[in-house]
Amino acid sequence: MGRVIATDVLVVGGGGAGFRAAIGAREAGVRVLLLSKGPLARCGATPMAGADFTLDGQSLHKLGFPGAPTDTYEKFFNDIVTQGYYLNNQKLVEQYIRTAPARLKELLDWGIKVLFSEERAIFTSGIALMDALLRQAKSVGVELFEDTMLFDLAMQEGKTAGALGLDIRTGEFIQFKTKAVVMATGGWHKAFWPNTGMRDLSGEGIAMAHRAGADIGNMEFITFCCNVLLSPPVWRGSIATYILSLLCGGELTNNAGETFLKKYDPYTVEKGTTMEWNKGFISFASMKEVREGQGTPNGGVYYGRGQVPWETFERIATSTIFPNWKYKAMNLVGLGRMLKENKPVEVGPAVEYFEGGIVVNEKLETTIEGLYAAGECTLGPFGANRVCSAITEMLVHGAEAGRNAGEYAKKAKVPWPEPQAFQRLQETAEQPLLRQKGLRPAQVRRQVQETAHRQLGPIRKQEELSDFIAFLDRVIKEELPQLAILSPSRIYNKEWIDAIELRNMVHLLQTAAISAMLRTESRGVHYREDYPYTDNDNWLQESIVKCEEGILKVFRRPAAITTLSPPQGRVPFLEMMKKMMEARSDIGGHH
Repeated sequence: MGRVIATDVLVVGGGGAGFRAAIGAREAGVRVLLLSKGPLARCGATPMAGADFTLDGQSLHKLGFPGAPTDTYEKFFNDIVTQGYYLNNQKLVEQYIRTAPARLKELLDWGIKVLFSEERAIFTSGIALMDALLRQAKSVGVELFEDTMLFDLAMQEGKTAGALGLDIRTGEFIQFKTKAVVMATGGWHKAFWPNTGMRDLSGEGIAMAHRAGADIGNMEFITFCCNVLLSPPVWRGSIATYILSLLCGGELTNNAGETFLKKYDPYTVEKGTTMEWNKGFISFASMKEVREGQGTPNGGVYYGRGQVPWETFERIATSTIFPNWKYKAMNLVGLGRMLKENKPVEVGPAVEYFEGGIVVNEKLETTIEGLYAAGECTLGPFGANRVCSAITEMLVHGAEAGRNAGEYAKKAKVPWPEPQAFQRLQETAEQPLLRQKGLRPAQVRRQVQETAHRQLGPIRKQEELSDFIAFLDRVIKEELPQLAILSPSRIYNKEWIDAIELRNMVHLLQTAAISAMLRTESRGVHYREDYPYTDNDNWLQESIVKCEEGILKVFRRPAAITTLSPPQGRVPFLEMMKKMMEARSDIGGHH
């Protein structure tokens, strides 16, 4: 049966949200155990993050940084909500803004170094952030388990009572008994290829919570990073070109050599290439070229220096913002050489961030008693388009979720899950391991990832979404039950983990595709070619997906509005985008 371990709060996820939740729960005075699927403080999205922490300029100024002193809570609130196309949960936005300064102050107290700041953000490194959180977690007495994966939650009397895990190093099952669980497992980038995420982000926390009965929502809103390298294959998915385009400029052309952004409104292009809007706007414009037959061989567009001198590129590529190893690697694969000779390289959109996830309230409680969630795995504060820092979100959420889970665990009386609950979970987890003949997880996964990239990209339409849903149905019915693992060994069996992850990824793709098909409008990062307008009369609604006995049902729920009322009417997509760009506050200040 494996080991049995009891704790008060089980935190799942070894990134920033998980660590901050574990610290928060421990400070509430209960026993806390944190599970990290990979090495401690080196898995999840946080170590790789650009690590910008956003908050209002006035608070930044009070903390002694050169923030914009005229940038108030109210301005920041306005910007998050308008840039989220009014689909935000405004209660969560308020929480984000009001608690961000305290979260930044404690990071400074924990010894984090700030590299530089601007009017509404400080910048540090993802590694520095994780190291500070790891030190703090150890100092308050969080128990840390690395290389430990969770399969599923064990429920008792409708409450979270435990979970089945796997020690990846020994292949041994672990039965966790707990009063509360905090899911902090991040996004599900691995469901797409190419993507810009870490290899371990497969969305298992969202899928586990959903199977256990928690609601998930807004799964159709997926941010694609623009200008991601598509070729050569060794660098596919690298954001090197995205960073260069942001810092140096350059130009995008289609396969006929036209600079296609000239077709668009100049104001939209200016804001949509120089600000955080670039991900949504450029991904949309690039995919439009591809869909009109003007794309490159690898399904993207061309990026080149244009009129920018090579010296500018070289200087920025070798500066602190662009680490040297990346620059060397660029030269090795010929990227540097191609840009120097002003030959265009292939770039395009790739998955970067998920606005939807597990439904939570301001206490970060899910719809299941004893289950909390924090960070990118939640339906967070960002609505239909995120332009603020996910680093702030994960720390704000983590602290709140951890504290509330800790307080709940102090009072909760939770029965020990019945043995057959664990037995059933174990049998499901072992199925691919006991089957030696069948389909290999890697081949099924690549097909799923590439189909998702093609049919659930920045531009969607009814027929493609229907085809994609039919494709996923076939994978669920015919391919997942046939997954087989070559080696029966349980120790560090990567293929076994791949099989488990694949089941979760397919489940989330299904929820996203169904939600995207039912949302008959274009809003934020969800663009429907067949419904090219933002419909504020009918669609200021979140898509909520319930999983009832394995059947997915989608409901609508009005967006939570506190102080900022949305406009009425149906507005063409690009016109709405421009309106939202124009709604950004003038925050003055200085860099």
